[in-house]
Amino acid sequence: MPKNPLFSTYRQGENRVTSSMLAVFERIDLSILEILLTAATGEASLQLVSFVNQPGGKGASVPDARISAYFAYWFEVKTAQNALSLGQLAEHLKSLEPTATGERLFVITPDAKEPPAVGSLGDQRVVWFNFRSLHDAIDATLDDTTGLVSEHARFLLRELQALLVEDGLVDNDDVVVVAARVAYPEYLAHSVYVCQPNRAFRDGLTHMGFYAEGAIQREVPRILYRADPVPFTPEEAAKRRGSTSEDEQVADVIETLLSLGARTEGTEYGVFILSSADDPLTVKLDATIVNDTVAGKSGRVWAWTMGQRYTSLARLTQAGITKTSHLEAP
Repeated sequence: MPKNPLFSTYRQGENRVTSSMLAVFERIDLSILEILLTAATGEASLQLVSFVNQPGGKGASVPDARISAYFAYWFEVKTAQNALSLGQLAEHLKSLEPTATGERLFVITPDAKEPPAVGSLGDQRVVWFNFRSLHDAIDATLDDTTGLVSEHARFLLRELQALLVEDGLVDNDDVVVVAARVAYPEYLAHSVYVCQPNRAFRDGLTHMGFYAEGAIQREVPRILYRADPVPFTPEEAAKRRGSTSEDEQVADVIETLLSLGARTEGTEYGVFILSSADDPLTVKLDATIVNDTVAGKSGRVWAWTMGQRYTSLARLTQAGITKTSHLEAP
């Protein structure tokens, strides 16, 4: 799968993903699109084009054949979990004809389960699926060995998959594990993670893990607050005093790390306020998860992450997860 998706120059967020999907859907055969949407939604009744021999007509004569099409598919796309609004969906439904059987409002989100707003509407024309279902439907469609899918369509669909993976929409990872030789002891001392400003992290993160000393460490703290960028200056710390509790904590971090000489005064950083090691909000693994990643034929152990990697809290806390290779297993 390409490392640089074809659509990497599109706008960020929902517009980027929606535009990319439509760009692909527009350029593949309708028959392939029908197969793809049917597989993603699990709705067997979807039909974009109908081919009928000897169709019944309104008159006395019977034509030899008919090709017909009537459908209107509307899409609402969210790239963050738990972001769907019942009011917004209800407004979208007003665009559908009440008696039209070929209309659907497709709702696509990264949520693992159907958002409550979809079921609350009680309308069968509203069909939800997540990006994982779309990704898997592409796999199923491309597994076809009859030659129905052209090489051009295969390329576009694989690039769409690459985009979904790149944007973190295919999985439900809620933990970022950071390389933490220095950051881990700093977290234990100050319940904070400080990094370069404007560093990109996926949406939907709830916890942070630390990879240090060849293993993912036992403490997986809750992410309480993120401030970015933050100038590490006495003036910035003073400005945050007397404001919110989060700002007070950031001010404490600035003053503490500057007094220790752990950061350069006047430099901007990204700051994560985390639950402390003994806070009930911090998940404590039964043991460290030891890295057993090896580099090719040499067999030399390779760092599990040199920057940041994503996984899920459910996966980290699953019984029998003792090595990093277990996190990659299906």
